[in-house]
Amino acid sequence: MSMLLTALLTLQGCDTLGPKVAMFIPILEKFNEEWAVIDMECEEPFPSRRPKDCVSRTLKCGDEIRGNNKMGNRNWEDDFYRRATCFSISNEGGHGGPEMVYKLKVPRKTNAKAILTSDCEDLNVFAMRWNDRELECPKMGHAARVGECQADRTPRGGDVTMVSTQREENYLIAVDGKGGAVGNYHLRIECSGF
Repeated sequence: MSMLLTALLTLQGCDTLGPKVAMFIPILEKFNEEWAVIDMECEEPFPSRRPKDCVSRTLKCGDEIRGNNKMGNRNWEDDFYRRATCFSISNEGGHGGPEMVYKLKVPRKTNAKAILTSDCEDLNVFAMRWNDRELECPKMGHAARVGECQADRTPRGGDVTMVSTQREENYLIAVDGKGGAVGNYHLRIECSGF
């Protein structure tokens, strides 16, 4: 059965048939996560606060928010993310659209994870350690001062991990769209002590 299904998907074109078949055979989502059923409202934009400067709001462990990056700023693009060592190679189309930025204070001896779900558009999640007291957010000239940066460019979401060992650490979490994509998302913060 699985060989027949694989052959059928290959012959018919996975991009068109795959999502339709996955609705009836959920195990196919494991072959390609983009075939998973969309479980998010995409027509109406989720409400989001327009940031005064850079940070939209401060989050804490256990928070869950819904948002839309349309209200964000256009402060960071691929050149910034490369200089901050979030990744070494840019996506095709880059990250030229607006990003929503959240601040998270990770308590000492804590692992924190920001989990992004973005079924509507191809949005990415970034986490940057930023403990500067003078600047709310780094600009291009400050990108090399970012303590550490992680990016997850998985389609339809992803997650990034932040760690605080001996003292509380401040992280900036950005939700940014590939190729300037704008859409709804769900962001959840999970924490565990060690």
